[in-house]
Amino acid sequence: FDIHMASPGFPKDSSLRACSLSQIVRSISTARQEQQELVNRASANQTLNSSLHSLRAVLEPERAAPRVLQDFNPDDVPTEEELKQNFSGDWLFHVKTTACHGNAFDNGAGTSISRTFLPFLCVGCVGLVLWSSGERLRKRERGDRDADNIERADRADRADRADDEASREQKLEKNEKTQSKRLFHVDFARICAVMCVIFEHSGGISYTHRNVGFGLWWALPYLYVTSGMSSMMTKSSMCGYAFRLLIVFAAGVSANLFADVMTKRDWKHDFGNTIFQMFFVVMLLIMAPLAEPLRQALRTREKDGAKDASTQLFTIFWGTVSAGALAFFVRGFTGDTDIVTQTFQEENVSKWIQFYAPVLRHTPLILVHVGGTLFLSLLAAMVCRDENTGMIGWVLLAFSYMQMVVIPWDQDSFAHLVNLNIVGMVTFQWPLAGSEKIATLVKSYWPFLLMLLCLDSMPDMWGRCDVHSPYSTWERFRMFLGEFTLVVCFIAGAFTPSDPKGVTAWLNLWSLYAYCFHVMWYRLFGSPYGAIITFAGIPMFYFMTAPSKPKESQEPKEPKDSKA
Repeated sequence: FDIHMASPGFPKDSSLRACSLSQIVRSISTARQEQQELVNRASANQTLNSSLHSLRAVLEPERAAPRVLQDFNPDDVPTEEELKQNFSGDWLFHVKTTACHGNAFDNGAGTSISRTFLPFLCVGCVGLVLWSSGERLRKRERGDRDADNIERADRADRADRADDEASREQKLEKNEKTQSKRLFHVDFARICAVMCVIFEHSGGISYTHRNVGFGLWWALPYLYVTSGMSSMMTKSSMCGYAFRLLIVFAAGVSANLFADVMTKRDWKHDFGNTIFQMFFVVMLLIMAPLAEPLRQALRTREKDGAKDASTQLFTIFWGTVSAGALAFFVRGFTGDTDIVTQTFQEENVSKWIQFYAPVLRHTPLILVHVGGTLFLSLLAAMVCRDENTGMIGWVLLAFSYMQMVVIPWDQDSFAHLVNLNIVGMVTFQWPLAGSEKIATLVKSYWPFLLMLLCLDSMPDMWGRCDVHSPYSTWERFRMFLGEFTLVVCFIAGAFTPSDPKGVTAWLNLWSLYAYCFHVMWYRLFGSPYGAIITFAGIPMFYFMTAPSKPKESQEPKEPKDSKA
């Protein structure tokens, strides 16, 4: 500017110089305004282009750019709806459902595929149970014209009946021997499952949300299966069993209530979270009378093979309930606009009840799932031949797991876990067919099983994917394949450790205490001190029980009844 003023062509007159100076200032100001307008216009164009790109991605999802999985931030968890547009296509090592929320499925419960599949599944399972009642095939060619063949066939019938009686006596003797020795795999499963529950409820949610140690595949399933087995092992009546459960329930809820009062939590308007982990005991209390006819039917059949009239009555009852619920489901009763959902959307209902509203919204599916399993089990107790009882457990497992894969709904694991409780009852009395071979193979080749489970696991997936199922059918298949594998191995006795030091005797007592009181310690002292206090009780139970237990008592004659 100074150089321009000193140039020969610049006016020497002061007025003219002032005029030129003002023109230059205005020109600079105008240039700056134009430059700012260009910047604003470019920013607006960029925003418009971004909006158009997003709109195009929604309208044309097949043209959306795939997500770069290397840039995935685990702290920024997307929903399944967002991931529909961002699937890399790697179906083996990566997943479409990086976060399990249970709000979107490729085939939900209300689709025509689900309403068609479930009736076929029910009919198929009933057919398999009825097929188990068939006699062994015999060749009776021209028996009506050959007296010798008829006589030989009669002798074969008498021999088969004798074999059946001998088989029943041998199986009864075997079961009595099984019940007279400690089932260490049941003890270890219960103790370790309670430890996993403590991790989840005491601040270590990342362990379960990342399926560390395959915990989602075995912790709760083993807890429910062992409870079913324990209900068959106990010699107490149903009332005595329920009374002990009530004591455990009262202890756990009282501990949680004490912590809520001390921390001034609004438990009056959210009492469900005061009950919290003790809802598992509520399930056992509800299942005690519902499953009592099945328990008596299995025991009565094992002793004398008789078909009790009450067994027939309850079989008809559960068959009717299941058929009616199936009819409601096929007609489309389940949905998002039914009266149950509208009721739980009211503002005066607690958030806890709103969270579990999908469970009650799918009441027909729950009745088919649980009632159908009870019906199949009772029907098998009536018609199944002794040599075919091993297949019943496989039928029940297929009935439950196929529904989990094909017909998903949010929080569908509650009905599934109740089914596993029933499966534990049935398979304790009727071991799975091929159990010995499965146990031998697993014990011999367990490293390969571990590698298979590692490949089947999905480390990109985050959340309680056992409760809120993944989006795609393939991922649900992988999720429940791992659980199914570990459940079968456990039921078959493939995971049978020993206890030379007798630690399970006092760790069982600690696990009962820990299950009732770990939430109280966590709410009072937070993480990690709540968990530390809970686990610090282990030595206390050791010193409390060690003086009264002789060192050689490694296999007590009778297992203790499970209370939770």
